[in-house]
Amino acid sequence: MYELTHNQAQTIVNKMMNDIPFNINIMDKTGVIIGSGNKERIGTLHHGAVAAIKQRKIIEIRRDEEFVKKGINLPIELNEEIIGVVGISGEVVKTRPFANLVKSAVILLIEQSVSLKKENLERNLKQEFFNLITDPETTYTNELIDQAMAYGIRINNPSQIVYVGFPYTIDKQNINHFPSFKISNQAYCFVVQEANKIELLQEQIEYQFPEASISISKMNDKISEGFLQAKSAMRVLKGVFPHEKVISYSRCEFIADMAELQRKDLKTEMLYHFLDKNEELIKTLQVYLSCNLNANETATRLIIHRNTLNYRLNRIFKITGKDPKNILELVELIFILINRVK
Repeated sequence: MYELTHNQAQTIVNKMMNDIPFNINIMDKTGVIIGSGNKERIGTLHHGAVAAIKQRKIIEIRRDEEFVKKGINLPIELNEEIIGVVGISGEVVKTRPFANLVKSAVILLIEQSVSLKKENLERNLKQEFFNLITDPETTYTNELIDQAMAYGIRINNPSQIVYVGFPYTIDKQNINHFPSFKISNQAYCFVVQEANKIELLQEQIEYQFPEASISISKMNDKISEGFLQAKSAMRVLKGVFPHEKVISYSRCEFIADMAELQRKDLKTEMLYHFLDKNEELIKTLQVYLSCNLNANETATRLIIHRNTLNYRLNRIFKITGKDPKNILELVELIFILINRVK
């Protein structure tokens, strides 16, 4: 049986008393007041509510008594079970017109709360499942296989992961033809088990969310492997090619894997913290890379003089100790750009 809580009951009372010119009490299934406009009555037994619960009907009290005040008390039913009572204090003839309105509103608010609680539970279960299948140490048990089927995933079949990042908070995406999981307020993960469906999904994402960034893994036997690939590729996309919207792991496999190995390197971490303080230099380096180290094209893209570009590249060298014009040191700068992305 569903049980009303004090916080829930008091919230409902506060909402209802903004529109009803009488004191409202909400009692639990034993008749104890758990929400009231008169805080002193909370925790006391309401005899009118007890009668309403026992008799399963509306109880009207026409005069104040020792343990109860005049008013009307209506049983609250949910799934044919009485879960509590709502009472309106005052002259019965005056409170009666509000009775069914208040009862209906209370039941609606309770049903909304039940629905939200169920939705949160389902969301948590889905998140726990996602954490399991993206953990490389997870063994595919029969229970996990059955759970995956409930989310439309044949967990023993190969799959590709599509990682989608948004530049803004998104509560829910509306692409329903593919199993999806919320990674954060600004990222979703899709599981695709038919290779010919990747383009379809990409088109839908680009159409509905033109500002989204997309990374695509290879086809893998384990979802955890694909998730790591897609996540690594996304970091390359945001770190090195922020002006682009789509990247596949196969395009940047080597640099993505090497960047992962560099993530916990203290020296690299210190260098990207130095560079983090200057967005202008970061953008300059990103455009320089996207122009394949062509200085004239880079200066044109940035709308700056060639001498200004050289000044900025020298500044990067001075701050990091890595020369963008030296190919080996440039590789280290690429790692710095990638590892800035969390």
